[in-house]
Amino acid sequence: MKLERLSQNKLKYSITFEELVKKGFLEEGLESFIWHDLFDEMVEVAKEEYHFEMTDSISIEIFSLNPKEIVLILTMDEITDVVEEDTANNHTNQYGIYCFESIEDVILLSLCVENLKLNIDSKLLQFENQYYLIIHSNDLQSLTFLCEEYGTQTNISAEFLEEYGLPIISQYALDVIVSYFSK
Repeated sequence: MKLERLSQNKLKYSITFEELVKKGFLEEGLESFIWHDLFDEMVEVAKEEYHFEMTDSISIEIFSLNPKEIVLILTMDEITDVVEEDTANNHTNQYGIYCFESIEDVILLSLCVENLKLNIDSKLLQFENQYYLIIHSNDLQSLTFLCEEYGTQTNISAEFLEEYGLPIISQYALDVIVSYFSK
């Protein structure tokens, strides 16, 4: 089992089918307790590797399945005390992530931001036929309504998008877009 941290409250597990066979997963008459054992093992590995405090609300989703392995994403609703301390000490580096159905929506947002004379550091990525904008700002709250007019806020982490998404514009994406599409 390979473990990778995706964000403050998300972990990615890669488990080969060979490991699953050893645990009895591919046998006939598969019992549900085998899944519970795997879940318990995943939680224990997270505790040991990253010192996570587990909460009552944990979800596991199958991210991908291929002939060699299964990739699962474990998400915890609450964040450990260590992460909360880091966040409390770093108020100036807030970021939000917004999903857009089309590039036209991102262009419209960039033109609106330009008209308001806002200077926002942003990064544009594409993942699964959608566009994601990672916005860094000291005053993220005031930008939320503007961004949600053209897209939707997402819970996908920046780390996940940077790992699996296709980078389009890596810095000051909204400014770059305006330079190409302003009248």
